[in-house]
Amino acid sequence: MVAEQPIDPVELQDELDTLLTDYSEWRMASPFALLFFFGSRFAMVSKALFQQVTNLVPLVGVTSLAVIQTELTWYQAILIVVALILIFVFIVAVLAYRRFRFRITNESIAVKSGILRITQTDVRWERVRAVNLERGPIERAFGLAQISLDTAGSAAAEVQVPAIKLQLAELLRAKVSMETAVSDSIGEEVSSEGQQMYRMDLIPLVKASFCTQGTLAMMAAVLGAFFWIGYTIYNVLDPTENIENFTFWRQALNVAEQFYLTLPDKLEQYTGIPVTQSWLSLTILVVLTIFILIAVLFLARAIYFCVTNYDLQLLRRNNALSTVRGLFTKKRTNVKLERVQSVSLKMNVREIGLKLCRLTAKQSMSGKEHMLSLPSVPSSVRDEIVELAALEAGSQLCLDPKTQSFQPISIVYFWQMFVGLIIVPFLAVFITSLLSGFNWLQWVWLLFFCGWVPICATVSLVRWRKAGYVVDSYSMISKSGLLGYSLDMGKFKKVQRVRIEQSFIQRFTGKSTLTVFYATTSIVVPFLARKRAIQLHDYISHVITVRNSEWQ
Repeated sequence: MVAEQPIDPVELQDELDTLLTDYSEWRMASPFALLFFFGSRFAMVSKALFQQVTNLVPLVGVTSLAVIQTELTWYQAILIVVALILIFVFIVAVLAYRRFRFRITNESIAVKSGILRITQTDVRWERVRAVNLERGPIERAFGLAQISLDTAGSAAAEVQVPAIKLQLAELLRAKVSMETAVSDSIGEEVSSEGQQMYRMDLIPLVKASFCTQGTLAMMAAVLGAFFWIGYTIYNVLDPTENIENFTFWRQALNVAEQFYLTLPDKLEQYTGIPVTQSWLSLTILVVLTIFILIAVLFLARAIYFCVTNYDLQLLRRNNALSTVRGLFTKKRTNVKLERVQSVSLKMNVREIGLKLCRLTAKQSMSGKEHMLSLPSVPSSVRDEIVELAALEAGSQLCLDPKTQSFQPISIVYFWQMFVGLIIVPFLAVFITSLLSGFNWLQWVWLLFFCGWVPICATVSLVRWRKAGYVVDSYSMISKSGLLGYSLDMGKFKKVQRVRIEQSFIQRFTGKSTLTVFYATTSIVVPFLARKRAIQLHDYISHVITVRNSEWQ
């Protein structure tokens, strides 16, 4: 491990002046930056396809048409579609790389980017809060780094410059932080005064990967798309209304049915497991396939989590916190405690069982790349980070949903949620009953009262019981949740504005909703007593008015 040595600001400026002679005019990025542009464009396309299933449906449709109308096999059609996507992404990446220019001086950094529309962004160094470095295997091999700037008042990274010299990147970061010097590798950067607060070893990494988010939601979206496609095909198959398309869809349905019926033979051929060709056994097989698909998606998410969070380290250096993580690409994020505006905690069912939690410390209006994010860490790390952030503000609160004395929310909150969940289904069934005399409606009413109403009551009750807030002289915490917990803590001295609202129900019951706005988030406390809401509003407004230091 190579310790950092402090350098004099004069030496820093001299080194920068020497390096910046080559960067004071507009110049292209290194050819290795093409990998950055290709990766970022490919990530955008993948996100657009898989996070919005509706974007994936036309692609599946085109592939299906190619298979049905030509002699291509499914494998060939899929390979052709993937190849076309990669070619398109590569062309866009090359154009973006050719258009990209940047310029670095002692006063500012400027970037020109875009393909059809060229955008120039100039950022003065006074506005830059932190310079974050990211290095992949190729960048580490050639002594390069990608930098992104965390600036005041921006919701995402305003400037990203790929594949610049590591020495320049580290000097720029030292220029901004005025804490210097630098080691040979991001993975080895630890201050001589630094302290390792936490390190995610193999077993904690596996536990955290088990708690990763999004797999079930992705699977539900995919199944929903399949059901929607099936319903659409069913409607199109009506020969009286769609006589022109009937032949085509009947052929497609026959192909699908033949594949479905030959599936048992293929399964027995490859696995040796005999499966009958009855519809019951095939249905069971489909259900098992769905569960296997869920398991595969879950495993893929877990592997991705392990790769991106490998060897996660939390470091403290004076009044700053840093995280270093990544297997192939080492990424470091720096956050100063005095700039932390809010700290969020989230726990799902798996994390509650394993006594883990996800922590996010947000500074200014930063994107995810400039937030201190800790996935599924032990409660001891949570308490230590919250204590550091809270004590900096003078608070003694802690982000613990179990032990903290949270103030409960009014019972009116429960009734509003409960009525809101049942009113629309009730009106739909009621109006249908008045306008028609279907015998099956009695079963709908039975399902409504014996199924939907108890579910809504349970959901509303749990959400009401888990809702709450706690306040001291320096900060406040709000709590919510259904299966898990979500807690948000904010400092009063970082508040931008505060607002009191009253709905019709709240005016009738003498309640109010208090909303405290930060640059990064907002904390909402619903159905407070009107008098209590006014007291908190006046106190927070007073803190905003008399605070000594300007918002950072």
